[in-house]
Amino acid sequence: MTDHDQKDEVVETPDEERSGNSSSVLDIRKYTNQIWLAGLGAFSKAEEEGGKFFEALVDTGRELESKTRSAEAKVDEFREKVRHRTGETMERMEKAFDERLNKALSRLGLPSKREVEDLKQQIRELTAELEKQESQQSSEE
Repeated sequence: MTDHDQKDEVVETPDEERSGNSSSVLDIRKYTNQIWLAGLGAFSKAEEEGGKFFEALVDTGRELESKTRSAEAKVDEFREKVRHRTGETMERMEKAFDERLNKALSRLGLPSKREVEDLKQQIRELTAELEKQESQQSSEE
């Protein structure tokens, strides 16, 4: 440092340091008071406008609920359409599968379910006829 620089430099005395501290303490008190007043103002506004704000929230909730119900109804309708179409598709697929299976079984010489049912019915009828004839023969003897 040069001599010139030393002359321009200000050195604070202990009294000046205390007054600087005093002003910073006053600043802190001032800001603290402002913060307190801002909090009171916010509280007061909340009390005044709290009811209005609550009502606004309720109205918004009602609107959202009605939109949700409307959307829910649309989703239910769409779901039923899909179920109906899916059911029709499954029925067509089952029918096509049954037809192809019956054709394959027929090629192999195996009887279809209908043919087996017809045969069972014929067996029942023949069994009933035999029992009838046997009972008639027993009564003639």
